[in-house]
Amino acid sequence: MNSTALVHASFVVIPLALAGLLSLFIFTKKGPHPATFDMSEKWTHEPILWAADEPADHGHGGHGSHLTIGGGASGKW
Repeated sequence: MNSTALVHASFVVIPLALAGLLSLFIFTKKGPHPATFDMSEKWTHEPILWAADEPADHGHGGHGSHLTIGGGASGKW
């Protein structure tokens, strides 16, 4: 085996083969997951508030400072 083929095998082929073997183990393993919600079913759970527990003053000075729950986003199009 000449040195060029050895370098390619060491730094390209062997890592690609290991990555392929590991990806087979990772992506073919099926784990338990809950059943998918069907939109035609009736929702039976309580609503969930995805926000902070306490209102947060974001401190934008005296210019229209207001209290909000959690974070926020804004932008211009």
